[in-house]
Amino acid sequence: MRRRNRPFVELCLQVADATINQLHEVASFFYFCKDLTGGVWDAVRHPCKVKWQTTAYYMDSCGSDAMPIISLLGFLIGVILAFQAIVQLGRFGVESYVVNLVGTVITTELAPLVTAIVLAGRTGSNFAAEIGSMKAAEEISALVTMGMDVRRFLVMPKIFALLVITPGLTILSDACGIVGGMAVVCSMHSTTVAEYFTRTFEVIQPIDLFQGIVKSFFFAVIVGAVGCQKGLNSPDDAQGVGKAATSAVVTAIFIIVITDAILTACFGMLNK
Repeated sequence: MRRRNRPFVELCLQVADATINQLHEVASFFYFCKDLTGGVWDAVRHPCKVKWQTTAYYMDSCGSDAMPIISLLGFLIGVILAFQAIVQLGRFGVESYVVNLVGTVITTELAPLVTAIVLAGRTGSNFAAEIGSMKAAEEISALVTMGMDVRRFLVMPKIFALLVITPGLTILSDACGIVGGMAVVCSMHSTTVAEYFTRTFEVIQPIDLFQGIVKSFFFAVIVGAVGCQKGLNSPDDAQGVGKAATSAVVTAIFIIVITDAILTACFGMLNK
């Protein structure tokens, strides 16, 4: 009995260790955000000190390069969601509510979440690897020696770039998801494109779009802050840079999911 129970006990210990590590990562993230507020306040007071050219560079590299994959994922999610909704709602004879389900779920939940996860995998890991490589090459130590603010020079342009591009990418994912749902609904039911879009615009309320945009701002801060934090805290070697990039993705997705649940609950209480 002891030998049989031992793997289960080890599994429980591993789950407990993973949970403790994730909670530690979340606590470190909030501590980093506390320090980051000083940099944000300084940028608001002295906007000329922000490296706006660097911000524009990250907006281009992180935004335009992510548009194809986000568009494709948004379209496929709309197709899958519409198909599953037709199958499930068809059992109860309420296929007419497929448009309601697709439009609402995509704009409030799936589009912001998928966009944030893609940015966490692409941009967050890139930020962590970039800053981690600079730390390994002692470039960050050189900046500190010259008296330059690392937060203003390295972190703030990345955060501001994500704050600008993430809502736009979320809207793009909304549009592609709705088009994907239209492709399935119009092909499987006697619904015209005009009827589909008319029903969609009737169903989607301003609060739904507002909810998705608000989530995208929170997710942008999470992706940027976690990526920069992991890069600044990475060990000074090649393996440490790789681990920092991997940890940035895992931690960002974990915090994004928790934040999404909290924001969804808050908006649900406001809509009552």
